[in-house]
Amino acid sequence: MGAWGHSTFDNDDAADWVADLEESTDMSDVIQALCGVTDDAEDYIEAPECSSAIAAAEVVAALNGNPSADLPGSVREWIEGKPIPDAGLNTKACNAIDAVLSDSELKELWEENAEDYPKWVACLTDIKARIHPCG
Repeated sequence: MGAWGHSTFDNDDAADWVADLEESTDMSDVIQALCGVTDDAEDYIEAPECSSAIAAAEVVAALNGNPSADLPGSVREWIEGKPIPDAGLNTKACNAIDAVLSDSELKELWEENAEDYPKWVACLTDIKARIHPCG
């Protein structure tokens, strides 16, 4: 796992996802990332998909007016002029966080680090708290 911290954007997969998001003009990348961990609920979720979904959930929180302090400037610019998410997208983002926390490679990787695992879980819990209506 190419991570240098427990925050959403502190890993290579999230950085790659943000680079793709910067090239898009609509919500398709956000929706695709969230669906990538929620639509096949019975499948084991690989770490790259988890990191992308977490980053997408951060975008949803930011669109709700609750950006994280470490939201990249390029994402702040990207969300300008985008609509506030509807209840369906908010629910999808919350469900994505739940999926990552339930049975995923990323969760297993973080569990190997007893010191940082609680910080990572707290980060994901904070994302859910900043998404409406699930927060």
